[in-house]
Amino acid sequence: MIESVDWSKLRQTIITAAHRAKLYSIDYWDKEASVVNKNIKLLTNLTEYQIKMLPLSSDLTVLDVGAGTGRMTLPIAKKVRHVTALEPSENMLRVLQENARQQQLFNIDYVNKPLEEIGLAPLYDFVVASFSLFMFDLKKAILKMNQLASKQVYLFMSASPWVDEDIQTVVYKNPSLWSDFILSYNILYDAGIVANAEIFTYTFEACYPSIKDATETFIQKYSLPSDKRNNLTEYLRANLIEKHDGFYYKHKKKAAMVWWNTNK
Repeated sequence: MIESVDWSKLRQTIITAAHRAKLYSIDYWDKEASVVNKNIKLLTNLTEYQIKMLPLSSDLTVLDVGAGTGRMTLPIAKKVRHVTALEPSENMLRVLQENARQQQLFNIDYVNKPLEEIGLAPLYDFVVASFSLFMFDLKKAILKMNQLASKQVYLFMSASPWVDEDIQTVVYKNPSLWSDFILSYNILYDAGIVANAEIFTYTFEACYPSIKDATETFIQKYSLPSDKRNNLTEYLRANLIEKHDGFYYKHKKKAAMVWWNTNK
């Protein structure tokens, strides 16, 4: 008999082995708030596409899990009755509040807590989490989002490998093809949720002050081996686009929208 896979535990093991655990730290995102906010405009096409995928209407209430600096929160707020922005990083939430003030959006509540620490009331029509599934116990988090949504849950996540394959070929002998989508969808199934899924392609873009800054950012974010710094620098030097305000990294990626009805 073939033993079944505990996808939740497998994900935790892979996260630890890939040194991704720091991405699950509030301190990490506190430090990244200004960088994340700066790059929001570079992801405008992605944001607009995601908003079009969501069946939003003026009578809905929405919980945005891992709201960050408001890339999804703000455009959602323009289309629904009320949004609750749930964000454990105080710095991220502070920037989000300022962004909302500048856009004169007043139908947003701000909750500076992780998902694990909020109660099961009130219920929201929709629960949305966009590239923010940084919970070590994802199965527990998914079940809680399912409880909090009276109508539907929408999850956006990467369907590409965690580190771009081109970069992996520069620094690794054996590239890893694990993606958030592969692991998360199987965790959903283990939790008794047979979800819908739509895969789409988008262009990820980020700006760095210099080649050196880009190299260090990639090494830190993806825990790349530091002895491959020179290889990575040469790759970035050949592939980043220099403009008047910095060096731009653009890469085609696949993402997934996974959603289901909660039938409450």
